[in-house]
Amino acid sequence: MTFIFFAAAAVYLLFNASIPVTDPVEANYALTAKEMLLSGDWLSPRIYGQYWYDKPAMIYWLIIFSYKLFGVNEFAARFPSALFSALSVSFIYWFVQRIYADQRTAMLSALVLGTSLQFWILAKMIITDACLFFFVSVALATFYLGLLGQGKKWFIVAYASSGLAVLTKGPVGIVLPALVIFTYILVSRRWALFKQLSLISGMTVFGAIVLPWYFYMYKAHGAEFINTFLGLHNYIRATVAEHPKDNVFYYYLVLFPLSLLPWTGLFLKALGSLAVRSQAMHERFLWVWAAVILVFFTMMATKYPTYVFPALFPAAIITGRYMALMQNNTGRTEWLWLTIPAGLLFAGLAIGLKYLKANPDWFVVYSLSGAAIIALIWLQIRGNSRLMPAATALAVAALSLVISCYGFSAYADARSAKALITALPKEGAIVASYGDYPTSAVFYSDYLVIRLVTSEESIKARGIWAGKYTMPTEPEDVFYTRTLTNPATYVVVNAHDQQPFQAKLQIQNFVPVSSHGKMTLYKREL
Repeated sequence: MTFIFFAAAAVYLLFNASIPVTDPVEANYALTAKEMLLSGDWLSPRIYGQYWYDKPAMIYWLIIFSYKLFGVNEFAARFPSALFSALSVSFIYWFVQRIYADQRTAMLSALVLGTSLQFWILAKMIITDACLFFFVSVALATFYLGLLGQGKKWFIVAYASSGLAVLTKGPVGIVLPALVIFTYILVSRRWALFKQLSLISGMTVFGAIVLPWYFYMYKAHGAEFINTFLGLHNYIRATVAEHPKDNVFYYYLVLFPLSLLPWTGLFLKALGSLAVRSQAMHERFLWVWAAVILVFFTMMATKYPTYVFPALFPAAIITGRYMALMQNNTGRTEWLWLTIPAGLLFAGLAIGLKYLKANPDWFVVYSLSGAAIIALIWLQIRGNSRLMPAATALAVAALSLVISCYGFSAYADARSAKALITALPKEGAIVASYGDYPTSAVFYSDYLVIRLVTSEESIKARGIWAGKYTMPTEPEDVFYTRTLTNPATYVVVNAHDQQPFQAKLQIQNFVPVSSHGKMTLYKREL
C-alpha cells in the first residue's frame, strides 16, 4: 500500500510547478488561501480583502499548510489535491483487500481509480473535489465495514470522515453518506441495521468536528454567512440552475462514462453481472453507492462535471472486481471492452494536445500513444489477460505525464495572467479589467484589480447569483475620469472582449503593452 501511495503521488505531483494558476476557479482557491495566510486569520475565508462564504475552510487550510511548506506558488496550491488523490488510491486498495480478501481485486481497483480520466485530471487541479472524494469515500467505506459487523470503531471513523467532508464542501458531506446508507438498508431490507449505526456516539464525534468552525462563522458574521453559504451556495444551487443549458436529465449519463475512460467498457459490461452472480453482497452496496450519487445530483438544478466525481470510487471497485473474475476466463472477446475504449483514449489524448495548443516533441507523443495502442492489440491477440490491465494503467500514467508536461502547462498558460503581469510595475500602478475578471492577476501581482462595469451594470441587480461576485467594481466613466492624468493605469482585457474595448480606445488613449494567451494588457498613454 505504501508503494501504491508514493507511485500515485509521483504521477500526480510531477510537473505541477510548471502549471500556472488558471482563471476563474483555481485562482479563487489559491488567492483565498493566500489572503487568509497573509491576514493571519485562518478561520474566515476572504478574497479581494472581503469575507467570502463560497466554501468551508478545509481546502484553504490545506493550501495554507502547503504554502507554509513550499512557499506561495503553483506547486503548493496543487499539492493538497495530489496528496488526497494518492491517499484515495491507497485507501481503495486497503478497503477492497479488507472486504474481498483478494489482492488481485484490490490492485485492479486501485489501477482503475488512479488512472480513470477524471481522477488523474482532478488530482492536478486546485479545487475541493479530490479532498471531498477522499473523505466521502472513507465515510461510506467505513460505514459499510461497521454494517458488516467488523467493529463499532468503524462507525466512529465514518462519522468523523463525514464531519471532515462537511468542513470541505458543506452539507453534501453528510447528506451523501446518509442517503447511500439509508438506501442500502432500504434495498437490502435489513431493518435491524438502523439500530447498529451508533447514532449518538457518532453524531457526537461529527458535531465535535463540524460545529466549532460553523459556530464561529455564525458568531463572527451572522446572518450574512448563513444566507450566503447555506442559502446561495447550497440551497439555491440545488433548486435553481446556474447554467440552465446544462440542466438536462442525461447530463451525467454522458459525462460519467467518459470520466471512467479507459475502463468505461468494462464498467458497462459489469452492469449486468449483479443479476447473474450468486454472492453479490458487496457489489449490491457498491451499486447503491454509485447510483444514489448519480441520481441525487441529476435531481439538482445546478450541474457541474465534478459533482458526481465521488461515484468513481464504487465504480472502480465494481470494475476491478469484474476484471479479477474475467482473468479466470481465457476468452479474448470480453477484453475488447477494454482494448477499444483504451485505444480510442490513447489516440484522443495525443490529438487533444493540439486542441490544448501545446508544442511538445510530437515524435515522443505519437510514439508513446502508438506504442500503447500496439501493445494493447498484441496483448489482445495473444489473450494475455493478466497483463492487459497493468499495461493499460501504465500507458495512461505515461500519457498523463506527457499531457501534464506539455498540454496542461500550455492550456493553463493561456488562461492565466501569470506571464501578462510581468509587464506591470512592482508597485504604484492602478489595474483594472474589462470583461472577464482575471483573479490570477491578483494572485500573482498583489494588485487589487478593479472590474470595470457600465453605468447600467453598476446599478443593475445581478439576480440571485450576485453574492458569488465579490471583486471590487467601478463604473467605466468614473474610472477613466479618476485616472485621466495617471500614466500608470492598466487594463486587462480578455480575447473575446477585445472588440468592444477597442471601440473605446480613440477616446481613452490606451495602447497594448503586453499580450499573452487569451489576455492583453493595455496602458494609458498621456
